[in-house]
Amino acid sequence: MTFDIAERSLADGAPVRLYEFTRGALAWRYNSSGVDIEHLTRTYRAIAGGVSDDGVRQTGQAEPDKFVITAPGDIEVAQLYRGAPPASAVEVTVFARHVGVDDYVVIWSGEIRSVRWPRVDRCNITCSPMTVRINREGLRLGWERSCPHAMYTAACGVSPAPLRVESSVQDMDGATISNGDFAGFADGYFTAGYVEWAIGSGEYDRRGIERHVGSTLQLLGGTSGLSLNQPVRAYPGCPQTVEACRFFQGNVLQFGGVPHLAGQSPFENNPF
Repeated sequence: MTFDIAERSLADGAPVRLYEFTRGALAWRYNSSGVDIEHLTRTYRAIAGGVSDDGVRQTGQAEPDKFVITAPGDIEVAQLYRGAPPASAVEVTVFARHVGVDDYVVIWSGEIRSVRWPRVDRCNITCSPMTVRINREGLRLGWERSCPHAMYTAACGVSPAPLRVESSVQDMDGATISNGDFAGFADGYFTAGYVEWAIGSGEYDRRGIERHVGSTLQLLGGTSGLSLNQPVRAYPGCPQTVEACRFFQGNVLQFGGVPHLAGQSPFENNPF
């Protein structure tokens, strides 16, 4: 029996939805029935309390097309959003099929936008469709004195590996982490950089560094997800200046700013 025949049947259909959440090599898979289901050689688990959604909408607009999955409050993928959200998007794919029928269709794909807990035992996982990424306005380079490139991107050209500082969390207070290794660098060296730590299967979570003073790094989003003695890797930030480009691997040719930009706008009504 095909999916289409089962879907149209008044008596033979047994609809079920499969929810796959992925972040790189990490994956969480659930289904809306009361038993585990094998699908494409992977197991989609049935969980106590059940998983459901509010239906698929296709209006062409991001807000009306949001897809909300309701699940138990302790579902694993939702715990990623208990504190600061993960550094990388968690992608969502929803399959529709019928019990006992191998045929299926992909009815929705997108990524998690937010997670709320309206009750202690339930959570609402709000997802945005993939079309939201397509509709976003692309970044444009500005004509400015400072460099517009983000550190370590292809446009920047600086490789993070030679600058990596292997360390660990010796102390933490919810907003900062500390280790004597960081004191070996001038204050501000790691400001605007980031720290990362392994979360399994070759994946890393990251947190931006708001300020570096002595042995302490103040993190954007706090220390959620970190623990004492946990290994971390710290990377320096960049003040976006020509001098910084010279320091970072002699990278001046990649500098994207205009350091000698005139202070007077050519579009003002001043002939001089």
